[in-house]
Amino acid sequence: MIQRLIYGICCLSLVTYIGYKIWQDVTISPQNLVDAPHAHEHKLEGRGVITAVIDEGFDTSHASLKEHFSTHRYNTDNTTRDISETMVFENGAYKFESHGTHVTGIISSIAPQAKIIPIKMGMFGGDQSFVKALQMATSSPAHIVNISMRLSHTGREISPNVRTALIQLAKAGKLIVIAAGNESSPMMSQAYTASLIELAQDPLMEGCLLIVGASTYKNGKETLAEFSNYPGKGSFGITQTYFITAPGDKIRSTLTGGLFGEKSGTSMATPMVVGAASLIKEAFPQLQANMIVELLLKSARKTSLDGKELPNAQFGAGIVNIKSALAEGKTL
Repeated sequence: MIQRLIYGICCLSLVTYIGYKIWQDVTISPQNLVDAPHAHEHKLEGRGVITAVIDEGFDTSHASLKEHFSTHRYNTDNTTRDISETMVFENGAYKFESHGTHVTGIISSIAPQAKIIPIKMGMFGGDQSFVKALQMATSSPAHIVNISMRLSHTGREISPNVRTALIQLAKAGKLIVIAAGNESSPMMSQAYTASLIELAQDPLMEGCLLIVGASTYKNGKETLAEFSNYPGKGSFGITQTYFITAPGDKIRSTLTGGLFGEKSGTSMATPMVVGAASLIKEAFPQLQANMIVELLLKSARKTSLDGKELPNAQFGAGIVNIKSALAEGKTL
C-alpha cells in the first residue's frame, strides 16, 4: 500500500513537472520575451508612430492587418501602388512567399496602433530597386524603417549607390533596422555583413542604424538561434556596437490568404525591434532616431531568462527589452 502511494506521488510529481515545462515554454511568447505586455499595460501601442516595411509584397486584405496599413504605399516597379504578395516557385509548385505579410504581423503584435507603410520591392531590378525603395522610405512620413531583406543581390558588399541611399535615409531622421542574416557566421567574415557593420559605424549614419540578430527560447533555455549571424570579436568591440538581438525562431504571425504560421530568421527578429522602437517613440516622441537607438542598446537585457550571461560576441548589446528601455527613457 505504501509502495503504491509512493509510486503515485512520484508519477504525479513527474507529470506536474512535465506539465509545468510545457506550460512554461508555451506561455512565454516572443512578445513576452521582449516585455511588450508591460508597455501595453501602460497603454503604449505605437499610436502616432509610422513604420515603413521594405519587402517583396503584402496581403493588405488580411483581417488582422488591413487596419494597420497606411494610406501611403509604394512599388519600386511602377506607379500603380500594387503591393500584393509575390508568388514564388518552390518544391514544384507556386505559392505565396508571405515574407512581407509575416514581418508586418510581427510589428503589429508589438505595436498594434502603429501605422505601416508597405514598400514593395521589384524582384528583378537589382541594386536599383533597393535604391528606389530607400528613396521612397526617405520621402515617406515613416519614423522607422524595417529592412528584413538582404540589400545586395550579388552577395558582395553594399553597393555605393545603396550605401548613399541609406545615408540619405539616416539624414532624413529615420531609424533604420536591418536583419543581420542567417548564415550562422560572424559579421566580419562575409563581404555583405561586414559592409553593414562598417556602415553602422560611419559618422554619416549619425547613429541611426541597428543590426539585428535572432535569439531562440527552447526547453527553458534562451540562446542565439543556430541560424543567426552574430557580431564576433571585432577590434575594440566595433562589431558589437550597433548590434542587438530579438526573438526570431519559430515566430507565429500573419500569412497571405488570411492565414497564420511560423517563420524563422533574423527577418523575424528585425520587426520585433521595430515594434519595440515604435513603443519607445510613442512614449518619448521628442527622441530623435539616434537617441532611440542608444536607448534600446543601453537597456537591452544582458542575461538570459535561465540566468546565463549573454556574451557580447554573440548577442551584441543583448536582447531588446521594452520595460527596461521605458524605465531608462524616463531618466533622459
